[in-house]
Amino acid sequence: MNRPSQYSKDLSCVIIGKNAEKSIARLLDSVISRTPPEMATEIIYVDSASTDRTVEIVRRYPVEVVQLSPQQPLCASAGRFVGTRYASGKYVAFFDSDMELFDGWLERALEVLDGHPEIGVVSGVQVAGDPAAGPKQPDLSRSESRVACEYIDIRFAGSAAVFRREVFDQVGTWNPFIVSDEEPELCLRIRGAGYRIVELACPSVRHFGYSPPTLSALLARRRRLLFLGYGQVIRYHLRTGLLGVYLRERGWVVSPLLAALAAVVAGFVCVIFGNVVWLAGVLCAMALVVMLDMVRCRSFYKAIFHISHRGLILEGTIRGLFLRPHPPSEYPCKTQEADRCVAVRGGARLEELPGVSVAGRTERCES
Repeated sequence: MNRPSQYSKDLSCVIIGKNAEKSIARLLDSVISRTPPEMATEIIYVDSASTDRTVEIVRRYPVEVVQLSPQQPLCASAGRFVGTRYASGKYVAFFDSDMELFDGWLERALEVLDGHPEIGVVSGVQVAGDPAAGPKQPDLSRSESRVACEYIDIRFAGSAAVFRREVFDQVGTWNPFIVSDEEPELCLRIRGAGYRIVELACPSVRHFGYSPPTLSALLARRRRLLFLGYGQVIRYHLRTGLLGVYLRERGWVVSPLLAALAAVVAGFVCVIFGNVVWLAGVLCAMALVVMLDMVRCRSFYKAIFHISHRGLILEGTIRGLFLRPHPPSEYPCKTQEADRCVAVRGGARLEELPGVSVAGRTERCES
């Protein structure tokens, strides 16, 4: 996409979602009502092949809708990647469909970016939302008054953050093929380019999408391939010079591998030399770790959950390592030969993207 040399908007808000009919209106209401009114703003919703009424609901708002096809690789980073291509703002804010924006956070984030060119990303404190409590929950952005621009440096931003657009121009945008850990991967490149990433000491969004710490939730994440990203990031950065930094910061994901290797070595020693001491020692050490965790969290179930979580992360990391890396430019827009869509903003055609449906205001898909 050939973007104009000058940004046509001050702020672009990119929202991603799938089958979000129960939450998308809440987020859109908060974004529209809590965006600085003096700014030229656009909102782009990228839908990952929803099968419910999500798109129908979004089209009631002044929002551009970008619909991805079920035949495309679908994940959070893919939605943000596509949304960024349509964004024309100097700053780009990202939100998930199961969030609610707090009042005042965007102004504070943009104030920090305007005043500090060395800062590339501004995040905030995410508050866990309770879906059972309904929309009328306490507004912590007012009840927890903080210094307007008090912030700390962090390693990577969460799923709700505001990015300086020129950072994308320099280091690239989201990698649409990485199915998880996409925020640390992008922020790794941003910090590698010399930019700072900060977190404001005030709530940014209320997030309703946190999964309960259950074994069934872990298995659901595995079925959605959400443990592959760690291995994918390692594979992508084997020769970029950033692998060492990533392993120092996220290397805990492969720590269970040390225990597994120790057990395998001890097993070989037991079989070859008939000496069970080493194997018994390793197994006892593993049992001791489980017991200590059980005492720490006062729950046998939680201890099993933690072990299972680490094991599934390790398994996913190994699987991700064997996936062939694709550059973002290979993300497949075209899904069917007959599909042909034209994105129009303000009467001017921006680009043609085969296989990507754009709707809302004047955008229409031609087949």
